[in-house]
Amino acid sequence: MTTRIKVMVFLDGSNIFWSLRRHNLKIDFYKLVSTLVGDRFLVRPYYYSSVSVPPNQRQIAFYQALKYQGFHVVTKPLVFRQTKNQEILTEKGVDLSLATDFLVSAFRNLYDTAILVSGDDDYAPVIDEVKRLGKTVEVAAFSSDAGSQIRNAADKFIPLENLKDEILLETSKE
Repeated sequence: MTTRIKVMVFLDGSNIFWSLRRHNLKIDFYKLVSTLVGDRFLVRPYYYSSVSVPPNQRQIAFYQALKYQGFHVVTKPLVFRQTKNQEILTEKGVDLSLATDFLVSAFRNLYDTAILVSGDDDYAPVIDEVKRLGKTVEVAAFSSDAGSQIRNAADKFIPLENLKDEILLETSKE
């Protein structure tokens, strides 16, 4: 009897949102996860992002669609931060929530392989800790948006530009 490799996917919503915007692309997140996981066993995909207060209808619809597709959606409210000259909205707690779930799931042996969809170098130390637990970590991001630390920390780097044909929204392919 062969056991399938258990995979969890952790998507940094803000990081992927800005990458997609820079590349002028719209993707199907379900197709992204399916393509990244392949024939391995998907435990669950997680999507982390910030949300305006109150959330707008597009955000609500997007997060509901992700939940309908089996994603566990974690949102944190955008907060105002005072700078010298103005108040700006900033994201708080999203990266920490992702990192916490990433680590706790590894400690609980919920996955064999984690796929992190982000190019943010801040995750490199978390990846190192998860690997010390004997887990495999893959990082998926656009090459131009992935820092060298996160690439070096990962067991495997997956350039999203190589998957464009498989993950684009149908309306984007026309």
